Amino acid sequence: MEELIRFGEKFFDELEIAVYRSRNVSVNIELNEISMASVRSGAVTIIRGIKDKRLGLAIIDSDEPARIKEAIEQAAKMAKLNSPDEKWVSLPEPGKYREAPKPNYELKETPPDRLVEMIVHGIKLAREKDPNAIVAGGEGGVTWEERQIINSHGIDVEQEGGAAYIFFELVGRKEGVVTPGIFDFEARRDLNLDVDGVVERAVRKVGWAYNVKASKNEEVPIILGPWAIAGLFSYALFPAFSGERLVKETTPLADKVGEQIASEVLTLYDDPFHELAIEPVIADGEGVPTRKNVLIEKGTFRGFVWDNYWARIYGTESTGNGKRDLRSGGINIGFHTMAIENGKKSFEDMISEIDRGYFVDGFQGAHSSNPDNGNFAVTANPAYLIEDGEVVGSSVFLIAGNVYELLKQASEVSKEQIVMPFMTTMITPFIRFENVKIAGK
Repeated sequence: MEELIRFGEKFFDELEIAVYRSRNVSVNIELNEISMASVRSGAVTIIRGIKDKRLGLAIIDSDEPARIKEAIEQAAKMAKLNSPDEKWVSLPEPGKYREAPKPNYELKETPPDRLVEMIVHGIKLAREKDPNAIVAGGEGGVTWEERQIINSHGIDVEQEGGAAYIFFELVGRKEGVVTPGIFDFEARRDLNLDVDGVVERAVRKVGWAYNVKASKNEEVPIILGPWAIAGLFSYALFPAFSGERLVKETTPLADKVGEQIASEVLTLYDDPFHELAIEPVIADGEGVPTRKNVLIEKGTFRGFVWDNYWARIYGTESTGNGKRDLRSGGINIGFHTMAIENGKKSFEDMISEIDRGYFVDGFQGAHSSNPDNGNFAVTANPAYLIEDGEVVGSSVFLIAGNVYELLKQASEVSKEQIVMPFMTTMITPFIRFENVKIAGK
């Protein structure tokens, strides 16, 4: 790789080469059956070079040195066609990296058979526990990635690792009632996936959903589950933590560092080394060391996250939050593992303390939220009515509001933390919010 950097320096003032080798095993479910099992592997190399502040990018599906040299030459041609970026400073310098956790090498060579066994067992168990339910969809998968990032300033960092995940989507049909799709899932850095637990939780929610309850306009406590939290926060809240938005003046959190923006029960941070993290990376997409970045501490906003480009423009340092887009080759500000600190009370105890309220397992429409001001309008579905400390049925209703107002209404977080491996990877407890206005549907 150093030889390739020296070759590229003939064409560029600065050069970065990022190589990603991956292996992905997946088994898909459709209508109680395995619809497809596949193994995909390959390599992607991304060249990012700068000449006279002009950026040249090239992406190839190979890690062969000869192909990489061709890509460097192609990137040099592209740089000549691009306009100079007068804001450009430089690629990042080397830093001090934390020790990477030891990878689970069993994941590197996992055959599809292992996942097929889990999926077949899960489908059978779901059908046994509720003959009225079908496993409408789902997937089990194992990912493995090896990455190396090297640049002309001396960065040369390698890491490897993998994770496994499984989820089931159940739909129940009973006495004329058809439930919405109900999910449950698990993800971890080994193959010890709790298939029984995932199925049992999903079946339990399907059982609740058979008893449909009408919703009405009211102001009630609600408990948000991991799927709902991840969906809403990923679209309405997390983008506001980006330093790029601070520079461009499109974040509502400008000038709010040190201010109370949420309830004291909420502490939120990005930590790729959280004990439950499924991708504990030591470096971000451009080779900057990763670290724990506290965003909200007991309700107080602590600051923004940065990649190298926007940090240098603003006059600060990267927080290790440069995320590479393997499709475009570019770097954007992003997150590794967003975690909400857990509490001491169980989810079951949180339900038992509600006289009338709802547990919301998922939101529809969260993607239409506005991160520039935090406004959102979503449909709570599936949602479950709680009366006298027990779940008594399912319902659907609308919630429209502002995510920052909602954060201040948080009153309790559960001791359970769930790994949410989709969208922005999150580790989150269940969260109770008080006096939430809902609109019956």
